Amino acid sequence: MPHTNGHMPALAFPATRWSRVARAREVEADSRALEELCGEYWQPVAGYVRALGCVDEAEDIAQDFFALFLKREGFQRAQQERGTLRSYLKSAIRHHVWHWRRDRSTQKRGSGAEAVELDESLPAEDGEADLAYDQEWALVVLEKALSELRAGYERRGRVELYEQLKPTLLAETTDLEALASRLGITRNALAVEQHRARRRLADLLRQSVLETTNDAAEAEEELVHLLRVLSRT
Repeated sequence: MPHTNGHMPALAFPATRWSRVARAREVEADSRALEELCGEYWQPVAGYVRALGCVDEAEDIAQDFFALFLKREGFQRAQQERGTLRSYLKSAIRHHVWHWRRDRSTQKRGSGAEAVELDESLPAEDGEADLAYDQEWALVVLEKALSELRAGYERRGRVELYEQLKPTLLAETTDLEALASRLGITRNALAVEQHRARRRLADLLRQSVLETTNDAAEAEEELVHLLRVLSRT
């Protein structure tokens, strides 16, 4: 697994995508960025809705949740001090699920059908549900970084090398001798290529995380957290 060394490289981003979206509601570019973010993180959101007990309705609730955000209703109170996009959405989802349950209970009472039991608190925090959400989020970040890494190899006409290297990038140990033999290159040449690929993947992971945080320091903490939960999958 790519690891951090405690230092975040300087990235040429004047502002992270998350902080731009949180601050600027009406700019077309930020609207597109928000749509991209919603699309990228659909799976963690839908999965978290299921984990909160809305199994059959998860797709509909997630769709409604993102529709509100695309109208900017969900970001009207968003400020940088609210932290990472991951944590902000997690809290927002729990509120959305509570309101959805309340509305459904009200509708059933009005129709004479049996109402849903609903206390006056938000859905209780659940360690397993939170971990599953964070793992899904981390997998999205990882897959995005791997996709961008693959694109780089594709531009160089070396996709086959990437496909052979990919399983080794996250592994603790790898039999490079056997892999080098299959690829028809020396072990040293393969080790250099693996090292470069791992470094590039680490940079891509940091860049992806930075898009959902407020600054480099917060991004470093977020990356460490996501790598930690990935190791538990």
